[in-house]
Amino acid sequence: MKLNKIALALFAVTAAPLAANAGVTISPLLLGYHYSEGADDEQLETLGDSAGNRYYKENGLYTGAALGVELTPSTQFQVEYGVSNTDGIRQDGNDNFDAEQRMISGNFLIGTEQFTGYTNNKLKPYLLVGAGQSKITVDNAAGSEITDSKDTIGNLGLGTMYRINDALSLRGEARAIHNFDENWWEGMALAGLEVVLGGHLAPAVAVAPLEPQAPVIGTPIVVVDDADSDGDGVPDSIDACPGTPMNVVVDERGCPLQVDITDELKMELRVFFDNDKSAIKNQYKPEIAKVAEKMREYPNSIASVEGHASKTGPSARYNQRLSEARAIAVKSMLTNEFGIAPNRLSTVGYGYDRPIADNNTEEGRAMNRRVYAIITGDKTMTVEQTKDMIVE
Repeated sequence: MKLNKIALALFAVTAAPLAANAGVTISPLLLGYHYSEGADDEQLETLGDSAGNRYYKENGLYTGAALGVELTPSTQFQVEYGVSNTDGIRQDGNDNFDAEQRMISGNFLIGTEQFTGYTNNKLKPYLLVGAGQSKITVDNAAGSEITDSKDTIGNLGLGTMYRINDALSLRGEARAIHNFDENWWEGMALAGLEVVLGGHLAPAVAVAPLEPQAPVIGTPIVVVDDADSDGDGVPDSIDACPGTPMNVVVDERGCPLQVDITDELKMELRVFFDNDKSAIKNQYKPEIAKVAEKMREYPNSIASVEGHASKTGPSARYNQRLSEARAIAVKSMLTNEFGIAPNRLSTVGYGYDRPIADNNTEEGRAMNRRVYAIITGDKTMTVEQTKDMIVE
């Protein structure tokens, strides 16, 4: 609901001052197919409930709307809001859940005529680049939310407009969506109708050149070239790195500036055990393998592994040792099978002192026979600085 309110506010605030100007675009309905199953594994890592269940969202129909303003006759900036409602699937295949993904983003639609010159062709191809926010929620059959994930996304797409007239255009687009926080890709194919208020911006009219005048004898003629083809603020005559992308920050030579950014890791692992056992069941080995993969990706990451037991067995001391054995079993698999250094893993057993469910029921005791691990770390990457990284 919060994302819906933000979207409506952005549309209202943007529309008010623009409505009287030429080149204001409205796409009242965008329909598309939202492909997200390529991110199943990452969604299972991200979307989980308090009981240790994991979920992912199926492919489905996308509906949205967009409001924009033309910056040039072939380039515009749009604010887009859209929703896709599909089934949510639990890790055991149960699809009796509802999944909803809401996205709001700001996108630049950069027409190819910006670089090739304007024509009267009705087809107007464009490149889409943008970023925004995505929120995925999973509800149970009763309509209660059981898990969610709110992440930063980036959009990259190719599309074309077919201008029916100066006010109406048909739009088709293929788009890739990258989730930066969870590091997965989604895809979308969409179509819609675009309405232009006040007509499209017109290309600038070429100014007739002045009649050449005879130079004064003895006075040198100096020709100054102030062209800046890539729009980075550095003239072509001194630009050592021509063709830099629009949003990249450059130095005085026109070359991209490099900056270091830190990417943080935080993930959880839950493993459940049979009664009076410390052997890891096969169904949890893929989850442990994913933890090892992330720890190799983040070389300075560490894991704190906690073992727990249900309130059964001959004594509290016996359960204490059983909980320690369960934690050590997970550590041993990470070390012996996946090559994680032992000094990056710490273990502790809590016996039955920290239950998460009622020990008086079989279901509760099954939930308490567990290992819970928290994995944390970070890594530094060198990237080209973009203008949206600069904080005013």
